Amino acid sequence: MSLNFFDINAFIGRPKGKARFNPIASSAELLGAMDTSGIQKAVLWHISQYDYSAVEGNRILNEMVLKTDRLFGCWTLLPPQTGEVITDDFFAGMERNRIIALRAFPDFHRFFLSRTVFNGFLEEVVARRIPLLLSLARGISWSGVYNLLQDFPDLTCILCEIGLANRFSWPLLEHYPNVYLETSLLSYAAEGIESTVRRFGARRLVFGTGFPERYHLAAIMGLLHADISNVDKEKIACQNLDNIISGIKYDK
Repeated sequence: MSLNFFDINAFIGRPKGKARFNPIASSAELLGAMDTSGIQKAVLWHISQYDYSAVEGNRILNEMVLKTDRLFGCWTLLPPQTGEVITDDFFAGMERNRIIALRAFPDFHRFFLSRTVFNGFLEEVVARRIPLLLSLARGISWSGVYNLLQDFPDLTCILCEIGLANRFSWPLLEHYPNVYLETSLLSYAAEGIESTVRRFGARRLVFGTGFPERYHLAAIMGLLHADISNVDKEKIACQNLDNIISGIKYDK
């Protein structure tokens, strides 16, 4: 079958140190790789948002995203008290720069992702239904995710780079209706996609690749060959993410 793929988890830029993969330097390179693999759209972030400067990385990302309507951006957060990232026109800037999601790396960037730090700001993120992406491979632990969702139970939260972690992820799916799982590593695990769909439905999964750290085709094949219905595959490949984005309210 043929699916329309919308990748929630791709990045560009050369990481610090020796990369274990071939980095992607530009949006043109990324689009070429997406065309080769049959991926129509992607949500993009820049590796410098993580390992160099969230401020400068966000600025570089804006330039990459605005070159094509097939890419959307994902800004990195820092505590609002410092004024480095969160400014008075933050949400207007998101809309202006085609930013449809946020990321945070609290352990790596040395802050607490909590109500004490982000109280009013994350309340606005919840009200505006903007998704927050958290990578279990970069900058946050499961206990950090649990603590955040206790503080903001209605937050739209997409958990990325999770493998077979049902004992951690399923209680979150059970208690928090706006939590989603990204599929790049979940599809590697035997019955990872199938068992989650049986228990919680296909609506709770969002297609992602982790490209270029992982191959596009690994994630694509994992979904194409999953033992679930074609209707569920289409939801996971693109429809669920389309629905999340269509619900974003830049203006209150």
